[in-house]
Amino acid sequence: MRPLLRFALCCGLPLLLASCRGGPDPSRLIPVSEPPRIDPDYTSLVVPPNIAPLNFRIREEGRDYWVRLSSDGAPAVQVHCPEGNCRFDLDTWQEVLARNRGGRIYLEVFAEQQDGAWRQYPRITNQVAEEPIDPWIVYRQLAPNSQLTVIRGIYQRSLEDFDRSPLVTLRDNTFTCVNCHSFHRHDPERFLFHIRGKQAGTMLVMDGRMRKVETQQGPMFRPLAYSSWHPDGRHVAATLNMYITDFPATDLQCPFQAVEKRGDLVVFDTADNTIHTTSAVFGNEYIETHPSWSADGRSIYFARCRDRALLSRGDLAAFRADLMRIAYDVDTETWGVPETVVAYSEKGKSCAFPCPSPDGRYVLHILAAKATFPIYQSSSDIYLLDLVSGEYRRLATVSSDGADSFARWSSNGRWISLLSSRGDGRSALPYFAYFDTQGEAHKAFVLPQEDPAYYDTFTDTYNLLELVTSRVKVDPFELASAMQRPAEPAHFPNAPQVDATTAATREALGYPLK
Repeated sequence: MRPLLRFALCCGLPLLLASCRGGPDPSRLIPVSEPPRIDPDYTSLVVPPNIAPLNFRIREEGRDYWVRLSSDGAPAVQVHCPEGNCRFDLDTWQEVLARNRGGRIYLEVFAEQQDGAWRQYPRITNQVAEEPIDPWIVYRQLAPNSQLTVIRGIYQRSLEDFDRSPLVTLRDNTFTCVNCHSFHRHDPERFLFHIRGKQAGTMLVMDGRMRKVETQQGPMFRPLAYSSWHPDGRHVAATLNMYITDFPATDLQCPFQAVEKRGDLVVFDTADNTIHTTSAVFGNEYIETHPSWSADGRSIYFARCRDRALLSRGDLAAFRADLMRIAYDVDTETWGVPETVVAYSEKGKSCAFPCPSPDGRYVLHILAAKATFPIYQSSSDIYLLDLVSGEYRRLATVSSDGADSFARWSSNGRWISLLSSRGDGRSALPYFAYFDTQGEAHKAFVLPQEDPAYYDTFTDTYNLLELVTSRVKVDPFELASAMQRPAEPAHFPNAPQVDATTAATREALGYPLK
């Protein structure tokens, strides 16, 4: 434990702030009415009882800084914050959270001025939830807003400390792209992801066994892309998607625009290695994308918009998707009829990334101004649909002026994870928010880092973040070796008779939008 980061137990007296290692002079305290500015903004939060230390920087003037961490009915501790950088000792932080589970913790900031006086700022109050968050995240890291996307790889990170490790990296150019990873009910032992370009195929990791499958079969114009595991851990709902991209040079904050020009919905049976669909969700009239199974596994939620001509940039606004649902029986391989849950296109909005809650009552989703690729749209916000009342609303405590996307539930339904570019307008960072039993979302906070200045120099972006219940234990070397094996072909019995591509338009032929 580094000396400057070691906590010193105080004697418990409200005004006795100095410790054996120094600290604010009690005789020279000057109370300040305005709350302290800290970065990241870890104020007025509900935090998990198993979150890593919320290290931050103090953005107030001063030549020296201390922070007092206290709670109800327990001794306070102090930490020295040289140059305003406040880093908490991991063991002590975890003890404080464990002792105050379901209670509150307080932070008091003290800044020494040039004349030796100490400014004492009003204390910050944060609530510690009873319910933990899933302790690991898995995400893709890439360079943002780049015409030629640079993919670093797929990584995992502990939320309880700062441990981070790669699952798949692309440094040697063996693989062109890895994307769209998804887990079965947050299980790190059962997941899939796709390989594009070199060594193409879908990688299945199931209870220690690795398989590589070629899913582009029959009338499929693309292999599987967005996916969602059925509760049985066997069936996967997935879409195949074709994107048209545009890079207007005049928009510096959001240079990347994209629209799906084709999308179909299928169910992949991992046991039989077969693909199933119906002409109701596999054809040229509609674009289906972003599938997600209902909690009971009886239906699939997805976003759908009608296909139309795309000849200029102005036509992008016409692509607006509704929130849809279709029944599917995995035992009989029987499809229902698509039903519109909310016709967002009629409200001037476009739906993306629906995600039903574990208890089956709510659906998290994204609404943006257009299309189904909201990750670079500042109009993109997090919405919540109550399936009991039929009402939907913007989650103001979670959404921002930046692009908010990829909202996901924790396994216990008490936490929401999301990605947001609210910081600099370009890099999407991981945020988390508590969702209480009354259906209210609390203030979102960014993923804590060991170095509180970490995000100042982070120029990449997080993509497709998933919460998992423990560390993914698959060996990266073994996984990389499996990725280079030949892919076994999937089977597509009773494939519908449909053209593989839509009618040709200028952008489909490779011409830029005007």
